[in-house]
Amino acid sequence: MAQVATTPAGAVPSTQALEAEVAGSASLSTVQQKYEQERAKRLRADGAKQFVDFYALERLERFNNDPWVDENSPPPADGDRTEILILGAGYGGLLYAVRLLEAGFELEDIRFADSASGFGGTWYWNRYPGLKCDIESYIYMPLLEETGYMPTEKYCTGLELQEHAERIAKKWNLTDRAWFQRTVNKMEWDEGAKEWVTHYTRRGLDGKDSPPKTMRSRFVVLTTGFTLIPRAPQIPGIGDFKGEMFHTARWDYKCTGGSPTDPNMTKLKDKCVGIIGTGATSIQVVPALANSVKTLYVFQRTPSAVDTRGNHETDVEWWQREHSKPGWQKARRDNFNAFLANVNPKPSVDLVGDGWTTMPSYSVLVGNPEAADLVKRDVSAVPAYVAKLHALDLSRQEKIRKRVEETVKNPIVAEQLKPWYPGWCKRPCFHDEYLEAFNKPNVTLVDTDGQGVELITENGIAFNGREYKIDILILGTGYRSPFNYSPGGRVNIDIIGRNSASLDKKWVNAVTTLHGMMSHDFPNICWPGLSQSGGTPNFTHCMDLSAQHISEILHNAVLKTKQSGGDPSGYKYNFIVEPTADAEEEWSNAVASQAGVFAAAAGCTPSYINAEGDLDKEVSEEVKQKRARGALWGKGFEDFSRLLSEWRSKGDFSGLEIKAAS
Repeated sequence: MAQVATTPAGAVPSTQALEAEVAGSASLSTVQQKYEQERAKRLRADGAKQFVDFYALERLERFNNDPWVDENSPPPADGDRTEILILGAGYGGLLYAVRLLEAGFELEDIRFADSASGFGGTWYWNRYPGLKCDIESYIYMPLLEETGYMPTEKYCTGLELQEHAERIAKKWNLTDRAWFQRTVNKMEWDEGAKEWVTHYTRRGLDGKDSPPKTMRSRFVVLTTGFTLIPRAPQIPGIGDFKGEMFHTARWDYKCTGGSPTDPNMTKLKDKCVGIIGTGATSIQVVPALANSVKTLYVFQRTPSAVDTRGNHETDVEWWQREHSKPGWQKARRDNFNAFLANVNPKPSVDLVGDGWTTMPSYSVLVGNPEAADLVKRDVSAVPAYVAKLHALDLSRQEKIRKRVEETVKNPIVAEQLKPWYPGWCKRPCFHDEYLEAFNKPNVTLVDTDGQGVELITENGIAFNGREYKIDILILGTGYRSPFNYSPGGRVNIDIIGRNSASLDKKWVNAVTTLHGMMSHDFPNICWPGLSQSGGTPNFTHCMDLSAQHISEILHNAVLKTKQSGGDPSGYKYNFIVEPTADAEEEWSNAVASQAGVFAAAAGCTPSYINAEGDLDKEVSEEVKQKRARGALWGKGFEDFSRLLSEWRSKGDFSGLEIKAAS
């Protein structure tokens, strides 16, 4: 297959020239027609509303209980007041705590609150069989340099990732600083006391919630993650199914047998299992199930693009040789981002060297500095720029489709597993056993040709006039898309700021922040970005950058307000930090001015990336402009990081109002 000859970044050739580049492989226009045909099959009027929060289904509400806590677990710690409250005890929360300690804050100043019963965040809750990180462990696992830990594999298991969270907590003496089993639903700014009042409930082992209680804090860090609320499809009859049913995010080992440390799901050997969904989670679950069940039906609406993973154990000698120099992890992360953003010139060596770094078209989602400048100068250049990205992507997608042909023995099944959309439209997947699973005699792909499952009966799943009888139904249907919600709304937290301002309403009216992390009328609260910040699929890098940024801001606030006099509220730190309205409006406009760099994301097949197609629906020009304000930083993560560093180095923290609380 002919390789696509690339043009220099920033140079925009004609569409005809780009089609000539892919001659001998597949016609770009022909493939795009196929993409559009497949997309049209999947468009639905209900968009993201086709899903509900997992716990909204009565029979699944029991999974709102923590499956990893039992009567032998120690009781959760008491307390209701702290200087800095970190909501979320996953990697993001731990990074904020560590960076705050490095900035001079005391251990006694910090408390975590989390609905879980331990550290880890998504790696606490997710313990399904086959679970591994799809980002290289050496750049994803935080604070490797500081802890001195060597991951066992290039792509570690979920269990190892959860254990690393505990390792971080132990090293920095954070283990006893957490208020676990607290589910937060509302936060209110108390202008008189200059503090946040956070409302929570605690769920007992009996499944009942305690009466509402409150925590009070001077400052709040919202690190609740982007994938916390599992979702379930609103398929007719889903409440009628008589067999066992659960979501991959709350794996039920009591039903399957085995455990997070034991892949032998012995209770499934005589069972017929159905799984709905073929996204980034299911491509890991399916091979594990195929080795355990009598019969497995995989119900597919849209196939994932599955490239090779190439996992291997970490070579100790290589690790010691390559990872002894201070700053190695940041350098490796920056190298990874440079290849994703398709910068020009690229680094001379690809340190990570995997499926991510050989996908220059992923710059569609993370931005590109030269392209952002180009489309900002000349809007008419956007169509040719989009065509260039499609040309960059075509050879990769053709390779993945060819891999399906070469791996899956049944040609009909192989054709159904081919992804017909640009590679950036769904989370890229990497696995070495998923496609092979469909060669097993006990595995059947039920391809719905983009329509989805029609009906769930008492005994199984119905599609195209046939009922597939199953004993167990597994929902691999992902999470609530973060792109339709405010930082609090993503996790059902209602955040009310000064003068009863609602963060949800502010997000709907027009996303407005400073650096994507703080917002006017919401003093002393921050979150680690997404909208209006730099993006990379290596989320821990995003969180670490924001943690260092906010920690330096708060350190400066302490210094600035130290001589302001006593604080009658009793707090140790007497400060208020808040962006000015003018500064966040200027930042929002800067973000919007670069949003054209993401134009190729329009027209994608429905997925969480475009909120199941909702973000592609025809809207007014006013709505388009509002959406542009909610984009990522168009010049990419490296440029965003540089900009923040320069902003802090000036020392005046322009755009922030920092003053004494009393």
